[in-house]
Amino acid sequence: MSAQDNIQIVQGYMANHDPKFMAADATFHDYSQAEPLRGREAIGAMLDMFYHTAFSDARAEPRNLAADDKSVILEFTFHGVNTGSLMGLPPTGKRVEIPMCAVYDVEGGVIRRARLYYDSATMAKQLGLMPGS
Repeated sequence: MSAQDNIQIVQGYMANHDPKFMAADATFHDYSQAEPLRGREAIGAMLDMFYHTAFSDARAEPRNLAADDKSVILEFTFHGVNTGSLMGLPPTGKRVEIPMCAVYDVEGGVIRRARLYYDSATMAKQLGLMPGS
C-alpha cells in the first residue's frame, strides 16, 4: 500500500480508536507496560478502558505524521480527565496532557503492529500519583 493509503488507515483508527482497523492477530505494545497486547479483542478492551472508561473527554491531538509504504509514525498529545478507574486505580479527577508517539506497521489494509511511547512518570505526576504534580 502507498504511504497515503497507510495514513488514511491510521487516521481512520485515530478518529475513534476503533479496533476494526487492527488485524485480528495484531500486537499493541504500550512500552509503559511489561507485555504487549495480542489480538483485536484485547486491544479493543484496552482502548475502550482508556478512551471511554478511565478518561472522559479523551482525545488524541495529532502533531506530526510521517509515513511510507509500510509504517506510519504519529506524534500526538493525549488529553483527558481521569474520571474512571485506570489500571485498578481510583479516578483522580485530574486533567492530563501527555505527549505521545506511536508507530503503526500497516499491511493489507490493517494495522498489524502498534508501538506506543510516552513518559508514564509525566502521566503519574499529572494524575497526582507522584510528587511534582
